[in-house]
Amino acid sequence: MNRFKRAASCVVLGLALTVSVGCSDNIALVGRPTLQLDQDELFAEIDRIDTSSRQIHLRPNDSRNRVVGYSADARVLYHDQEYPIAELESGDKVSMQLKQDSRGNSYTDLVRVHESIRDRSR
Repeated sequence: MNRFKRAASCVVLGLALTVSVGCSDNIALVGRPTLQLDQDELFAEIDRIDTSSRQIHLRPNDSRNRVVGYSADARVLYHDQEYPIAELESGDKVSMQLKQDSRGNSYTDLVRVHESIRDRSR
């Protein structure tokens, strides 16, 4: 009987250790920042900018036109310089990291110009 209790105790202890080791990885994640998987990188050509509705009309490579909103504090970076959104021009080749607002609409707060239409026109 004593051996049976000892064997049962060993099995229970082994099972408890197995479960606790398996769960310890999840416990370590508590409080750590998570990756934001809802962000998407979009490469496209500017079609036009609508500053009154804060929207950028784009022509992505897949030829489906797309409209992306931009935040009030959105920035444009080109050659390590910062510009207002209104200076983007039709034909500029840009990339932007898309985020989603509470309604599920895409928007950006940073546009990177890879090739300006002015540079190609020269």
